[in-house]
Amino acid sequence: MNNFLLSEMFRLELKWKGVDYTESGICKLIGAYFTGPVLQVAQKLNEKDFMFLDFYSQYINLVKGTYVAKFSWEGIKYSDNGKTIYLSNAFLIHEEELNNVPNLKLDDYFVIDTQDHVVEKHGRNLVYKTYLINSDSSLYRFEK
Repeated sequence: MNNFLLSEMFRLELKWKGVDYTESGICKLIGAYFTGPVLQVAQKLNEKDFMFLDFYSQYINLVKGTYVAKFSWEGIKYSDNGKTIYLSNAFLIHEEELNNVPNLKLDDYFVIDTQDHVVEKHGRNLVYKTYLINSDSSLYRFEK
């Protein structure tokens, strides 16, 4: 039996062990990995792929328009129990406006809502609603 609420079934977490901001418009996520209940029902990932992460609802006070970043990877490895997917060469690519957004910390992570990305809905939903969570599992609030 699953130990999570139905809405939690679509939760995908993206975590990392380091961040590198040396290139403008690019954040390298070192030691990036996916985890979360959705991995129990998700299709296998492609070795090289990307997804568009939509941060607008959280970053509305920091950016002028929509805020979508491209998250890409080149290489995956599933854990033995299938509950973690380790990503190689993972990058968050963004418009320069990300400079208005605080840098990611090592103990931050993203929660990605995959609810609109089941097979019958995915084609009509090009972005994944995403939220930045801090070390105490609280949603960052960016009100001015």
